[in-house]
Amino acid sequence: MSTAVRKFRYPDLCEHLALEVTKMTGVQLGDKQRSMVQTRLNKRVQDLGYRTIDDYQAYYESNEKSEIQHIVSLLTTHYTYFFREFSHFEFISEQALPALVPELRKRADKTLNVWSAAASRGQEVYSLAMYLKYHLQTHGSDLKFRILGTDVDEQSIRIARNGVYPRREIREVPLAYLGNHWARGTGDIAEFVKAKGTLRDCVRFEQANLLDFKDRFEGQKFDIIFCRNVFIYFTPDQIRTSTAMLLRHLEPQGYFFIGISETLNGLGFDLKSEGPSIYRLRQKEEAMSAVIPIREGVAVPQGGVRPIRVFCVDDSPSVHSLMKQILKTEHGFEIVGTAVNGVDAAEKLKNLPNVDVVTLDIHMPEQNGVEYLEKHFSSQHPPVVMVSSVSRDQSEVAMRTLELGASDFIEKPALNKLQERGEEIRAKLKSAILMRRTGLNQPVDLDSQFKKRLEIKNPGTKARVLVTGMGHLKKTSSFLQELDGVQPPVYLLFEGVEGNLSAIADQVSKISGRKVVAPDAIFSKAKPGEVWVLDYHKALAVLPGLHGADRIGIGVFGELGKSASQALKSWHFGQLLLEDLGEGKGTESLQLYATDVFPFTSFAFMGTEFFGKN
Repeated sequence: MSTAVRKFRYPDLCEHLALEVTKMTGVQLGDKQRSMVQTRLNKRVQDLGYRTIDDYQAYYESNEKSEIQHIVSLLTTHYTYFFREFSHFEFISEQALPALVPELRKRADKTLNVWSAAASRGQEVYSLAMYLKYHLQTHGSDLKFRILGTDVDEQSIRIARNGVYPRREIREVPLAYLGNHWARGTGDIAEFVKAKGTLRDCVRFEQANLLDFKDRFEGQKFDIIFCRNVFIYFTPDQIRTSTAMLLRHLEPQGYFFIGISETLNGLGFDLKSEGPSIYRLRQKEEAMSAVIPIREGVAVPQGGVRPIRVFCVDDSPSVHSLMKQILKTEHGFEIVGTAVNGVDAAEKLKNLPNVDVVTLDIHMPEQNGVEYLEKHFSSQHPPVVMVSSVSRDQSEVAMRTLELGASDFIEKPALNKLQERGEEIRAKLKSAILMRRTGLNQPVDLDSQFKKRLEIKNPGTKARVLVTGMGHLKKTSSFLQELDGVQPPVYLLFEGVEGNLSAIADQVSKISGRKVVAPDAIFSKAKPGEVWVLDYHKALAVLPGLHGADRIGIGVFGELGKSASQALKSWHFGQLLLEDLGEGKGTESLQLYATDVFPFTSFAFMGTEFFGKN
């Protein structure tokens, strides 16, 4: 008896699907994209509940017409975010609008028409809507705008029409543009936001293929067309075909934007370059406005430009190093001074003229960011953007900085997200300057809706451990003073001072104002709210067993020796914070195990945030 072997129409399903998607959309999926195609196809197989590609292929061949649309969505949805390539938005406010507004006033409807031709899931469209809501009103309240968003993928269009995004995405938006255009969800979608009618009424979304929309938008003309970061997936012939069709819909005086990494040079179009990947039709060339775009710096009296001058206030050496990488002259920035706390900053700023914007940390010694704003901020002070380890949503302190006049809030960037967060930081610094220049302050209530009070539940199932030393008594006492409300037990571990533990406990108690004890022996766990001083090695021989099932947060002040750090690594902990001692310093053997590196002033808050999360 023989068993028939099923023969599939497509011996190599990945190759077939890639070719079909390329044929339908123009997106090139060759050998370089093979791994991506396989990875995304495997996810589709798992989502459908199939065990093998063969099982899925049988399903595909029976449902080819509908399933190919899912595959198009899988293979053409690319990474995007709000206000991507911010320099293009700046060009709109600084150059395009001044040139286009006179034309708009000649129209009966006084409406600016915009097309986002590769809208993906809508972030670009809503970014344009927020930006134009802010900037068009500077030219007159009678002016309006409409935005069309199109994409080849049906699923992306459905998401865009819905206008719902995770809260974490919207936090990238500069507060100047966020305004009150978003509402928080409720129940199961409490961590999401939805675009309000103030934005949705100005936009519409339709499915359209950039290689084949023919007479779809016949008679429609647009002042601004965005077609960004899609041509990198097209062949030169496809770029030429798509661009020709798009330009037929561009107003004679309009602007055509493509991605910063893309170009139309050498494709035979009679276009004039107006900036990085920005074009106009040459035959309707106009005299450009004399306004200098802020992306190139700030205007100086002689008519030239200089970099945006930034003063950074932070007690973290690593943050100063990161900011120097993010705010380079090629991006139009210059760091003209630094300070390690509010007192230092106030003194240095007295003798530092022409500072355009200040970045300010919250947790700093001597005078923190809130205290600095309370004492020194006024309308004459340069605009301030907070750059802090404090979570914007999970601290009343963060909200307080905005109430005191800070223009925006950024959570400190990590090295592995430097490029991504760098664009957000530069955009928010520029927006803060722009807010000061225009005098338009947007009311913002979304942050207050997401504000959460940090609360540590079941403190008896958690423990704080601080590895410290005699040279850090002042830091240790400051750490204890920062602990508010109900707290897990705190263990202060000292190395090599076994005979002096009682004296150390008395000294820390005196400085911190907290009751600190040095028990003779460890037979059970400390109770919530208690603070114990212990010998490092003896404690690590006992505490991991006592707290075996508990949530442990550890902080390390200064550096640890190799044997001491090895002992610490044997403990099962959930958080490990290392003190930021500057580049090339710190306990190298613990770096791979660390949750993060922060100044000692942030340890109390970061630990409370860790314990407060479910």
